[in-house]
Amino acid sequence: MSIDCHVHPWTRDFMKKNGPIMKACEFFNLDVSKLPASTDQIVSEMDEAGVSKAVILGQDTHATGNPSFKNYTLKNDSLAAIAGRADGRLIPFAGVDPNAGKDAVKELKRAVNDLGMKGLKIHSSANSVYPNDRKLMYPIYDFCQENGVPILLHTGTTGLGDCDIRYSKPEYLDEVCQDFDGLKVAMAHFGWPWSDVAIAVALRNPNVFLDISGWKPKYLPSNILPYLNGILKDRFLFGTDYPMLRQKEWMEDFRQSLEPRLKPGVSELLLRRNAERLLGA
Repeated sequence: MSIDCHVHPWTRDFMKKNGPIMKACEFFNLDVSKLPASTDQIVSEMDEAGVSKAVILGQDTHATGNPSFKNYTLKNDSLAAIAGRADGRLIPFAGVDPNAGKDAVKELKRAVNDLGMKGLKIHSSANSVYPNDRKLMYPIYDFCQENGVPILLHTGTTGLGDCDIRYSKPEYLDEVCQDFDGLKVAMAHFGWPWSDVAIAVALRNPNVFLDISGWKPKYLPSNILPYLNGILKDRFLFGTDYPMLRQKEWMEDFRQSLEPRLKPGVSELLLRRNAERLLGA
């Protein structure tokens, strides 16, 4: 059993309407004609790769001033519908726009309480909001901590165009995690190129997880492996960043290039058990 903790339920048509996503496709050197035609492909591709479950990520930029992201929102109702067709195999994480202020918290409450969302995803660079913004972000963290809702935050650089990576430096999350020591936080993409900082944040804050999505396993930086095999072995998460990386190619690469370098038991932690702890499963 394995749980992919970083999946975007995007279709080819949705992606082609978004300039920043198309720039990400160029960044990943993707053939646009091979992008998913339907969200139903997620489960069929999981089956092909032997992936049991996946976290599908919402996104909301409706109150963000950056005009490049006007078509980027994926409504929580749509996300819930996608998950509802998958017989429990897709785990939805809501998206809210912190720029909406009190309405962001209101929508998060609705997504969790009415739609059954199991977590929250925020892309700080897409929303042009710093993670340690006390006015916009702290009310969201309050709700998540009080209700046991894990939050996945984009950290580090991004393939998306038309936004600034300065909002996604992992150092900002140390302040957040010190102020919210009961909040479960997953740092997407382990904060690269500030991965040493992300690791330091995780070492200081026991509720911080690091996902390795967006990287083929053979290309993971060398500074990651000692922590993946060592002191942080129970805090790394498997993720693909689908559809930028597909599960079958990720798994094939993992079996060939990374699994042989892992200590006994670490593969199970990375692929499943750490995600279960994050999700409270």
